[in-house]
Amino acid sequence: MRTSAAVATVLAVTGAALAWAPAASADPAQCTPNPLGTAGLYAEFVEGDSVRHSDSEGAVAVGGDATFGDPALSSGFSVGYQLTPGDLGRLPGGHSLVVGGTLSANQVVITKGTGIAGKVVNASGGKNFGVDGPITEGASPVDFGKEFANLRALSAGWAGEKPNGSVSASGDGLFLTGTDATLNVFAVDAADLQKARAITFDVPVGASTLVNVLGATYDMNTNATYGVYYKNLAGGLPVVDDYNVPDQAYRTIRSKLLWNFPQATTVKKNYTSWPGTILAPGATVHMGGPGVGPGHVNGAVIAKNLVTVPGAETHQMTFAGCLPGTTTPGPVVTPETPKPTDTPVPTPPATTEPPAATTSAPAPTTTAPGTPETTAPAPSGSASQEPSEQPSGTPSASTAPAGTPDETGPTPAPSATTPEGDLATTGSAIGPGVIGAAVGALLLGGGFLAFAKRRRRA
Repeated sequence: MRTSAAVATVLAVTGAALAWAPAASADPAQCTPNPLGTAGLYAEFVEGDSVRHSDSEGAVAVGGDATFGDPALSSGFSVGYQLTPGDLGRLPGGHSLVVGGTLSANQVVITKGTGIAGKVVNASGGKNFGVDGPITEGASPVDFGKEFANLRALSAGWAGEKPNGSVSASGDGLFLTGTDATLNVFAVDAADLQKARAITFDVPVGASTLVNVLGATYDMNTNATYGVYYKNLAGGLPVVDDYNVPDQAYRTIRSKLLWNFPQATTVKKNYTSWPGTILAPGATVHMGGPGVGPGHVNGAVIAKNLVTVPGAETHQMTFAGCLPGTTTPGPVVTPETPKPTDTPVPTPPATTEPPAATTSAPAPTTTAPGTPETTAPAPSGSASQEPSEQPSGTPSASTAPAGTPDETGPTPAPSATTPEGDLATTGSAIGPGVIGAAVGALLLGGGFLAFAKRRRRA
């Protein structure tokens, strides 16, 4: 392209050409879309083994063996209810469920898409169905070794990013405050994070957030963390994260939030909902446990191994933020001790005791949007029940809710539920071949033969 003499003179005099060059190359380095690669397409991406119950609204990929559902607990597992045709089109092979090893299946429902596993075993011994939905035995379309080698390198590299956000503490509350419009980076010691009973974010809407949690172990139940909050954009009390957090702005913050555990070998959640994506490529992630109750992730889980209790769900809210796409592992940033602040700590819910361990999923108490969620314990061995919903892990022959997105391939009908407070319809499904048998068994007072469960919960 030719430059006129007049323009050349102006550029030479002002030096504008030199000033523009660095600015043009700085932003892309800090904002690489889809930095997680293939893993970013899944709600659960596990290198090793996975033990699951209840739901994943998105796609699930397991490199090792998968145990989904348990006939002893009358529990099953459903996959992919919230996937769109576009989501399915981006998945390797179009499979919403990938298991590299053996899938031991009890009442597994592939709601959308298809499944592939090295081997499929009906874990119920013929009492219930193994998998309802199209699944084949074959080689995994995902190279888990390659993907996790890259994820570990990214995790280590991001751990060296210089923090530009501040971490402060007040009583049993922890506050993460950032002002960068593109990327806010925090470094937190795992021991300090698990001391917090309430964690509050104050970051710009639309910015990506990277929280580097340093340490070998993190246990959210050490001090019974009761909520992750957002600073109220309209003023007033902080807003707790739940499935239907009341403003799209908070959902935007959540969609661009990534928790990085580069050193962890164990990460444990309690009953509190957790917003954002968990990246723990070297850790076994536990969602709930004995005496803790289930805990949902309003995002995705990327882990070495994944173990959950009945009732714990992952929701189709995969990472949509930008992070440096190429990293050079270097010295990990040493977190500073949180600075004291006089910011008020969000008020805890009326009951913060963890629910008792049960064979059924405890049902969260219905709360108004913007208030902390509590989880009500169910008596051991009983079927706790949510409003307008079947007990977790039990079959239900019902119809799809109005407005259900178009499904791909033969799909069972999810149970019909009605949103209540911060509870919303997530659905699950029951196989069409077992609906009649299940209904008959119910009428006779016999055992349940099919799994059906859908719910949207925090």
